[in-house]
Amino acid sequence: MYYKEMFDRSFSIELRNGVGFDIEFVDSRPIYLYNTFTEELIVRPFQGTILLLPLMVISFGRAYEEIEK
Repeated sequence: MYYKEMFDRSFSIELRNGVGFDIEFVDSRPIYLYNTFTEELIVRPFQGTILLLPLMVISFGRAYEEIEK
């Protein structure tokens, strides 16, 4: 996995077990985040673009925390 912060957003490349082509524009896809300082695993919504290629997932966007009113 490759991860980089660019323009206040996260850019990542990951491996996957699939061979199809797809592009997704998501605004609330749940993702897992791991805090290395507290060793805590949390789920946050992800807003951005996900490109699914054969054996590879490329994502660009940001995770955010929902605030209930």
